[in-house]
Amino acid sequence: MTKDDRYGATDDDYSDDLDGYGTETVTTTDSSGETETVESNASEADSTDSTTDSTATSSDPLPFIFARRTVKADRDAVPVYVQDQTATEIDELERDLSQTFDGDKVMALDVREALIRAGLENVDDVRRVMEEWGYGRR
Repeated sequence: MTKDDRYGATDDDYSDDLDGYGTETVTTTDSSGETETVESNASEADSTDSTTDSTATSSDPLPFIFARRTVKADRDAVPVYVQDQTATEIDELERDLSQTFDGDKVMALDVREALIRAGLENVDDVRRVMEEWGYGRR
């Protein structure tokens, strides 16, 4: 099992399709009245805190997969260890979703977070699985 298998590949292509969307222009004025304009791209922004772009004209935010810089951007690492059967089922689901969303590159991290989101939206199912594992029998 490779690191990409465990954590998802980092070659997220979606940010490449935005043609300059990740470029940010910031104009500042210091106390002496001098104005400085600086352009930065997403790779430079990775090393600094991001700021909210107040010049955005669209009221609809971009969907998550298009707005991020990389597949790991704006995510916290949450290590998850799974049983062999669960790992097999996740791999099968990733392949199935890759066929379902044929035009999109389905990222493993997205599938795994979607599984967690679906679980959070269906806590009764989570409770049922935990009971099957033996929780609540003490």
